[in-house]
Amino acid sequence: MIRGNSMQFGNFKFLFLFLFFSISSFSQTLEDQIYNALDTFVANANTISLKVLNQKEKEFATQVSNQDEKLAMVILYCNKGSFEMKQNLQKEAIISYEKSWSLFSKNKLSNYDITEYCLKPLGTLYTKSGNYALAENIIKKYIFIAEKDKNEATIISGYINLSIVYKTISNHKTAIDLLQKAKKLDASSLQNKRIQEELTVNFIGLKKYNIANELLENNKEQNDFQTLKANAFIALKQNDFNLAVDYFEKAKNILFQKKEIEAREIAKLYIEEASIYTYNRNSKKAYSCLSNALQTLLPFNINTDLPNKNVLYAENTFLDIFDGFAHLENNTVKKMAWYDLSFYVNELIYDNLTSQETQILQQIENRKRTEKCIDALWESYQKNHSTTTLELAYQYAEKSKNTVLKDRNKLKTLLEQHPKNKDLQLQNNLLSKQESLINEYIRLQITNENPNRIITLNNELTTLTFQLKEVNNTVQKSFKSNEKQIETASLLKKLEYDKAQMLYYFWAKEHFYYFYFNANTLIWKRINLNETTTTLIQNYIHFFDDANAINEDVTAFSSTAHSLFQLLEIDTLEKHKNLVIVPDGLFYFLSFDALTTKNTNTTNFNKIPFLIHQNKIVYQTNAAFYIDNLVQKKNDKIVGFFPVFKASNAYLEYSIEEAKALKKSNAVLFMNEEANRDNFKQNTSQYSIIHLSTHGTSGNFSSPATLVFYDDVMLVNELYGLENCNPDLVILSACESGIGKLQKGEGTISIARAFQYAGAKNVLFSLWKINDYATAQLMTNFYSNYSKNHSFFESNYNAKIDYLKDSSIANAKKSPYYWSAFVYYGSIDTNATHYTHYIILGCIILLLLFFYVRHISQRKHKVH
Repeated sequence: MIRGNSMQFGNFKFLFLFLFFSISSFSQTLEDQIYNALDTFVANANTISLKVLNQKEKEFATQVSNQDEKLAMVILYCNKGSFEMKQNLQKEAIISYEKSWSLFSKNKLSNYDITEYCLKPLGTLYTKSGNYALAENIIKKYIFIAEKDKNEATIISGYINLSIVYKTISNHKTAIDLLQKAKKLDASSLQNKRIQEELTVNFIGLKKYNIANELLENNKEQNDFQTLKANAFIALKQNDFNLAVDYFEKAKNILFQKKEIEAREIAKLYIEEASIYTYNRNSKKAYSCLSNALQTLLPFNINTDLPNKNVLYAENTFLDIFDGFAHLENNTVKKMAWYDLSFYVNELIYDNLTSQETQILQQIENRKRTEKCIDALWESYQKNHSTTTLELAYQYAEKSKNTVLKDRNKLKTLLEQHPKNKDLQLQNNLLSKQESLINEYIRLQITNENPNRIITLNNELTTLTFQLKEVNNTVQKSFKSNEKQIETASLLKKLEYDKAQMLYYFWAKEHFYYFYFNANTLIWKRINLNETTTTLIQNYIHFFDDANAINEDVTAFSSTAHSLFQLLEIDTLEKHKNLVIVPDGLFYFLSFDALTTKNTNTTNFNKIPFLIHQNKIVYQTNAAFYIDNLVQKKNDKIVGFFPVFKASNAYLEYSIEEAKALKKSNAVLFMNEEANRDNFKQNTSQYSIIHLSTHGTSGNFSSPATLVFYDDVMLVNELYGLENCNPDLVILSACESGIGKLQKGEGTISIARAFQYAGAKNVLFSLWKINDYATAQLMTNFYSNYSKNHSFFESNYNAKIDYLKDSSIANAKKSPYYWSAFVYYGSIDTNATHYTHYIILGCIILLLLFFYVRHISQRKHKVH
């Protein structure tokens, strides 16, 4: 890539070329001017002439009006993007191609092969830069155009390129399905070769080496680049290192014989070579290969060790290089430095992403990287027991948690702080519209209705994404600052204020960590995830699969609950003190309330020593949310939605009893057919508490989580797009409202998370399919307590305690299955309530003192 001092001819040459363009343009039409400027650039394409073309482009863009002029601009953008792409100026190339496609599609232009010269390279660039959702959209778009034009060659190219997107995100099965589909079409010999190569790589990715080997043996060209490379990796998996190196050297020689090779392609080759030597534990040789890869991408980098962040750019290949260096490094400080460079490049890539799906995918790899960092720091901590090492590990853990959710929360906060800022307003509107379009897209895919509308939606989403990228860049320049780290001092201060302690979990591949914060106590522990511990956690969770599991063997449940209590080392907690839990991994599905603090053989649930009797528990998704969640209740207005579903299989009989409890709190209720989607969407902005008593689903791999209203279901994507939804509390009295697909780092993609994403400050939701009767009882208890203490935290706790103490409830119905499903993610608002009373009382006392002093003063004046 040409960087640094590449513009060595200075401003004189630039000024000469600019004047030449300007003088020659006086007597020409605008269309001619555009083509002449482009011809001049193509004849002598370099960074100087590119700078001139950029200046002219700005002028032309404000003047174009007719279709011919716009088409000329499309061609200019495509040629400019092609040069930028060859020069490894990925960000600039993407912008050029995006402008070209936007202008072409918006104005319905024709007479130009937009697929070949714009959409194909744009799809490739999106894949390289990690923007997989956009890559998928663009490739699907040109496949659709090709299908319409019956252009089978382009359809096959589309399938191959789309398979590369799926391969890159390790979705090898989908990639193979696409390639098999392409194989059935009339592919050229070159395309067939590509299909075979990609099939081989994907089967290697699935570790199906026998199938990959068969494909290689059936390949007629045994000495081509991709075949030799694939043979090298299969030989390596068969522990034949020398043969692997031999194959790879031959592949290298073939690549370097090519006349034109992209720097990225060479760098990738060096990285693959490094992986072979790393596998053979030849660190010196692996390090040399990685150095070659870095030098290829940064030819002007003068640093012999860690490169300066200023010379880095959004390129996935850097991640492989820096992670490779970190893996080879034995010194913990240097290892962290290499990983930090990966984190930095990941942020550059992340900043260009616009959809949740792509952002979450990007963060999965970041989370794996974080696990390696924390593992390395743990080894260091065993030697030095340094608080600094502990705090650094915690910082890495916190930074990796719920990144997408935290970023959305930051944007919401920015908009609250700058409500009149037009860029923030536009950004918020575009994000809401994006979720609305994605919601419609998913619904149509599920129902298989209106395929033409799906194509239109794809276009709308692509156009909206271009707009979002532009406004995101503007907002980042105006407001982005270095992410503030959640210092342990701030955390401990908040915990002290809340009279609380915190258990902070981090789930890794082979073990989980926990950080314990209390007063001046900081503890960091690691617990191995072997077959025994994993089975114990899973067995405990499965006790809540149905209502009878616990009652059928109470003793077995109590034993499991206590064993897990000991495994998690919760016996070290300070008793009768508030407990904040930040879960991770499988712990998202765990009801900590129902763990038992002692061994017991009793079957009387009132006498079982549940953790809820020892500590009041509140949950949070991350430490930042806990610290920033200040109690500022806007009002006491409550709205409830109760579809009830009478005269149907979904009838919620006791939901009516729940509604009565809300009625006592002067709630606005939408019952039966009034509990519909439209009424819900229109009544989310003005209420402090939103209560939903309905059915919900956790979703699965292919279908998202849903919330059921009287007339329709609402997908999580529609919840994401809710505008002006910032209640103090959302109560989800619905089955599995906290369950969803577990995404590494981001947590569960559930209904509860959707409300957090939309702007809810606190949420109360269920972890499993809850009993209708028990839910009604718990919610009645909650609102009864809330009317007295105005504390969400205390009301949730007392609702469960009151349920257990209720003598009218049979022992079997006091199983934790019935009362421990609901978990509260939010603030400890007890102190806030108490302090409000103190402030009011203090004001009254001050007023009384004022009047008393004034009265005494007046009496003295009268005496004189």
